[in-house]
Amino acid sequence: MYLGDYIVIDAKIGPYSFSCSCVSTNTVFQAVVDEDKRSYFDDGFSSAHPHACPFLRPTGDGRIVCTIHETSPVQCKLYRCVALKIYSGEKQVGYITGMGALHSDDPDLRSLYDSCTSQIPKEEQERDKWFACFFEKHGYRTE
Repeated sequence: MYLGDYIVIDAKIGPYSFSCSCVSTNTVFQAVVDEDKRSYFDDGFSSAHPHACPFLRPTGDGRIVCTIHETSPVQCKLYRCVALKIYSGEKQVGYITGMGALHSDDPDLRSLYDSCTSQIPKEEQERDKWFACFFEKHGYRTE
């Protein structure tokens, strides 16, 4: 399954407002495209990528963003694809997802992460800052 299989636009109710449903939770929600992302939204990306979430859009600088961040459903708020990128010098060696998981093939970074798992804060707003401080203290750069 793809993210586009989980979030469905049921009806357009305004220029940037939609009645939607989450297939996985069987819940209905109203999505409003964030004002600062409306220029991305009008690009036809969704038609070219029917399996993607209908609210994801490229920004033109290589990133893909959620255009309904303020009104996104709970499952989206809980899961962020990338919360923190980790660099060794100029090379990205891994990243942390919104749930606090490390994605990396770098054995040194993996070992460092494994050494700290019992210390990772449970609260998301604390976790991102904690990871940034932890990795920077050990010589990595984070974004």
